[in-house]
This record gives sequence, C-alpha cells and structure tokens, in this order.
Amino acid sequence: MIKYFSNNNSFIVLLIPVFVVLHMMLDYYFPTFTTSIIGQENLWNLDFYAIGTMNSRILAVIFICVNAILLNFVFNSLSFFDKFIYLPSILYVLMVFLFPISLRFGEDLVGHLFFILSFYQLLSIQQNEDARNNAFLSALFLGAAATFLPMYSIFFLIIWFGLYTIRPFVFREYILPLFGFIFPFLWVVLVNPFFFEEMFSFNSYLSHTHVGDFVIYVAYLIVVIMALLANKKILERRIKSSIRYKRIISVTLVSLLFGAGISTLILLIYDTYFYFTVVLVILPFILPYAFLNVKRKWIPNTLFYLLIALNVLKFFY
Repeated sequence: MIKYFSNNNSFIVLLIPVFVVLHMMLDYYFPTFTTSIIGQENLWNLDFYAIGTMNSRILAVIFICVNAILLNFVFNSLSFFDKFIYLPSILYVLMVFLFPISLRFGEDLVGHLFFILSFYQLLSIQQNEDARNNAFLSALFLGAAATFLPMYSIFFLIIWFGLYTIRPFVFREYILPLFGFIFPFLWVVLVNPFFFEEMFSFNSYLSHTHVGDFVIYVAYLIVVIMALLANKKILERRIKSSIRYKRIISVTLVSLLFGAGISTLILLIYDTYFYFTVVLVILPFILPYAFLNVKRKWIPNTLFYLLIALNVLKFFY
C-alpha cells in the first residue's frame, strides 16, 4: 500500500473516503471507541452536539476527506518532494483516527481546514515578491481557525516567523496580518460579545472511553518514532536542497515543535491532551520523509501497518 501512496498515482486518492467510511462502519458495529468530550470552545456559540448522529457522521467524512486531499495539494504544490506523492493524505487520516473526533463532526475539523489554508498562504510567500496578500490571507484564515478553536491564536507568531525567515523585512507585511487575524473576530462579537473571556479557557477534555491506555500510548509512540525518522531524512535532504526548500521546511518544523510544545504545556497544567489535535495538520508535511528514499524500508513500513492495526484494534479492545 505504501508504494502506491509514495508514487504519482492520483487514483489512490479514491481510497481516502473508503478508509474513512470503513472507520465509521467499525464504530457503528463495534461502538467501543466512543468519545467523551467536555466543553466546546468555538466562539460562535455553535452546539455541534445538536447535529443529528447521521448528519454528524456524514459531515465528519466530508471534512476529513477534504482536509486530507487539501494537505496533499499543499505538500505537492509547494514541492516538499521531488515528485507528486499522496502520503500526506493517508497519514493525516490515520492520525485523525487516533482521536474520537474522527467519528463526529466538530470544531476541530473546521479548525483543521482553516489552518491548512492559512499554512498554504504562509508557505507560498516568495523571497523576491510582494508578500502582503499572502500574509494577510494567512492571518485571515488563521483568525477563522481561532474562532473555532482559540488555541490556534498562538500560531500568529509563526506568521511573523515565516515572514522573517522567507522575506527581507517590510514593515507593512508585518502589520497587515494583524488586521487579517482580527477581521473574523469582528463578526464573532456580533453573536458573542464576551468571547475574549472564553479565548483561553482550555476547558476541553477528551478521553478514549473503554479503550485501554496501552493501545493509545503505543499509537502515539509510533507517530513520535516516525517523526524522528522523518527528521533525520529532512536533515540529510536540507544539505542538497534549494534555499526556498530550506526556508519552508524550517517554518514547518518550527510550527510542529511550537504546537507540540504548547500542547504539552497545556497537558501538564490542565491535564488534557485534547489540544494535541492541532498538530495533526502539521505532521503530514513531516512524516512522509520517513518513507521516502530510505535504506531500511521495513522499519517505517512496519510502523505504518502497525498504526493501521491499532486503529482497527481499538474497536475490539
């Protein structure tokens, strides 16, 4: 399976919705991997629990598939690799499956969509071209993501870091993102005048009901090992790569470390790992390198299939 996703076989994208639907069917027939979530943090005062079960499942399938395909588009269009591949899509899907949010539509999946759009605009900035439009749009989409999950607000610093890394300093390019980021909140205030008090409450808790911690911890460990293998390959690739690649991969790695670091801090302070969901849209830009042009393919391949096995096992554990 990996070799098909590692090549330019566009038809393989058709398997993405198939996998997502199969995952939903497993939950329907073996509802062990259920979700326990306390708190909804979207600033629009939307109640996602009010959506009927079937409609929620359908929307979840749509958003997961759209996010996966969009991630793949960004990865390929920005030339993260020498040829078109489809590993980002399948890796995103498998990682989302680790969280019960993959079974119901919620603010997380909407936040993922807007963050991907924001990240695409940021990494599309060129060294010798006016970046005002990209910087503004990146902040606008990030602001939209933050209205659904306020934690995304912290990534505004990444926009400034990206500008600093990719472009010479232009004062207007640093100011415009502020207006873009604030714009979605001008609409939020119409339905939620006291949204600022809710911005950083961190009151969402997520648990894997009835699923043994062993299954979940092993799955997370697999992702961490794949990330370390990918980072080793990225460091080797940077030596022979273009300046532009070095800059966008630096922004990506810093974003991943920043998101993981903040999520870990929230875990230690608020005792909730719910916020690790924000890094699920950054990891697909990194993890594919664990499978590309490696000598000992059996190591990442084993981890890949083990991840699939755990995503099935969790329904029967």
